[in-house]
This record gives sequence, C-alpha cells and structure tokens, in this order.
Amino acid sequence: MNQIIEFFSKLGDTSDWPPRWYCGTWSEFHGWLYIASDLLIWLAYMSIPLILLRFVVVKRGIPLKRVFWLFGAFILLCGLTHLVDAFIFWVPIYRISALVRLLAGIVSIGTVIALIKYFDTAVGLRTSDEFEFELKYRQKALQALERSNEELKQFAYVASHDLQSPLKTIEGYLGLLESKYKEQLDEPGLKLIKTTTNSTHRMRDLINDLLEFSQVGLGQDLSEVPMDDVLAEVLEEMQQEIDESGAKITATRLPVLRASRIDMKRVFQNLLSNSIKYSRKGIQPEIKVSVREKAFEWVFSIEDNGIGIDEIYFEKIFQVFQRLHGRNEYPGTGVGLATCKKIIETHSGRIWLNSNLGKGSNFRFTIPKDLKTIYDYES
Repeated sequence: MNQIIEFFSKLGDTSDWPPRWYCGTWSEFHGWLYIASDLLIWLAYMSIPLILLRFVVVKRGIPLKRVFWLFGAFILLCGLTHLVDAFIFWVPIYRISALVRLLAGIVSIGTVIALIKYFDTAVGLRTSDEFEFELKYRQKALQALERSNEELKQFAYVASHDLQSPLKTIEGYLGLLESKYKEQLDEPGLKLIKTTTNSTHRMRDLINDLLEFSQVGLGQDLSEVPMDDVLAEVLEEMQQEIDESGAKITATRLPVLRASRIDMKRVFQNLLSNSIKYSRKGIQPEIKVSVREKAFEWVFSIEDNGIGIDEIYFEKIFQVFQRLHGRNEYPGTGVGLATCKKIIETHSGRIWLNSNLGKGSNFRFTIPKDLKTIYDYES
C-alpha cells in the first residue's frame, strides 16, 4: 500500500530516471527513428477513434454502439502509450507511462469481454447483400400486395353494386305493395312490410360500412393534414345530429400531421357519433377533443360523459360486428370502431380506451409525427 501511495504522490516526478536519450547509447538515426515511429502510430491511433466517433454520430441507430465506444477508447489509449514513449526521450514520465498502459490494458480487456458478449448478435447482423436481397423480396411482396389490393377493391365495388341492386328492387316492390294494397292489408301484413323494409335498410347500411372497411389502407393518399380543419368539417356535417342531441363539443388546438385526410375524417366521425349516440338519457352529452404531444407521436383523445363501457369489452368493441347493445336500443352495424382501429393501425398508430360504466369513455389513438408507409420505400 505504501508503494501505491508513493507511486501516485510522485506521479509527475521525473527525478528518478534520466531522459531516454541518456539511457544507453542512442545514435541520432536510431533515436529519431524510434520517436518518428511512435508518433506515426499515435497519429494513426488518434484518427481511428475520430472516424468511429463521426460514424456513430452520423449513422444514427447503429447497433452495438457500446462496443464502438469501447473500441474507440481502447485505440485511443493504445495510441497514447506511443505518444508518452516518444515524449520520454526528453521528459522521463515513466510513472504516467505505466498508468496509461494500465488503463489501456483494463479497457482492452473490457473490449474483449464486450466482443465475446455481443459476438452472436454481431454475427446476426445482415450484410449489404442480405439487405439488398430483402429489399428485392419486399419490392416483390409490395407488387403482389398492390395487385391483391386492386383485385379486392374491384371485388368490393362489384359486390357492393350486385348486392345493392336487388335491395333496391326489394325496397321498390315493398313500397309498391304497401301503396297499392295498403287498404287491403291487415295489421300483421303491414307490420311484415315494415319489418322487411327495415331489414333492407340495415342490409344497405351494412354493405356500405363493409365497403368502407374494405377500402381502408388501399393506396393511402398521405398529405399534410390540418386536423383543426378536419374536425371543423366533421362538426359541420354532423350539425343536425349535434343539435338534436344538444351535445356540447369542445376541442383544443389540433396539429398538422401527415396522414390520409379521408381516413382521419372517418375516425372523428365514428368516434364523435358514438359519443353522441351512447349518451345517458336526460344528461347533456359533453365531448372533449384534445391532443398531447410526445417525442415521436401525437396522442389524440375523445372523452365523453356517456353510458361508458365495462372493462371486459375493451377489446371486443374493436372487432367487426361486435355490438354490446341491441339494435332497438342503439342503431348501428358494429363496424365503426373496427374501421377506426384499421385506419389507425394503417397509420402505424394504436387505439384504446379508458371507461367507467355509467360515467363515460375516453377513446385515445396515436399518430406518428414522421409517418412512413410501405409506399415510401418504393424504388
């Protein structure tokens, strides 16, 4: 212990040894060759950490960054030992030289341990050839997806037209039947016509909702969308619904984000319509629209004071055709929230809710600030 204390107390003391020029017999050529070699090695060692530092700063998201830092420190300390060796020809700082070498040894062991620890991870990193192969594979998959989407789009339109036509025929004949034979039909007969007519209306609504659901995410037209304008447009179109319910809707200032304007409009329409529809009887619906900024995304919130939802149904309500109430209580097809979920997920976001039964619900969804879709990576 005394030797250690003495070592550090005399760390900068140079009186114990002569400069290296006076240790043995050095010729000018031999001495300067030694010094020049050490300085060249030091310069080379110094440049490597600087290059690594610039690489880590420029190449964001680089894997195994800790190994890069350790390797840089190891190279830097190794180079420093050569600089000190050259300096000792004039100033015999042998204690400092020993300390630098010790630090270099410790860091080098740490680097070896890190390399062993992350060896399997490093082996698993893909090469440029592997990335190129994957890119070509993804491009082929994208082309296949586009073909499939186009076929789905055509099928949806054809199915919609083919299904709508007989419905219109049925509705027309039911109307004619009622108007022409109304006086001859008894109460049960008129009720059958009314029930059948209502069923055809529900079928049309269901077809339209399914068609809308099938179109979500097909060839998204992304643009800079002022969400304040989208909300104002939705409220204007829902004005009659708002007036009839007496709903009070307030909103904070919303951001401009890169998204599909049509899809964002659908989300607000569905969520606001649900908040009005599922209000408590005798209580004015109060709906608050707000947004919170996070590091990489916007978190939107639509909060109401409606009937609320039991926690056991939080996942179920986002599935197609899943309804918690009978059609006689609350109209609808059970596709609206599923459409919202699909829209948000195609925008690389997520949607969820918090709710207290009998007190209200708070639907939240996220949209990334820097939204990238598969179409942004087409070559």
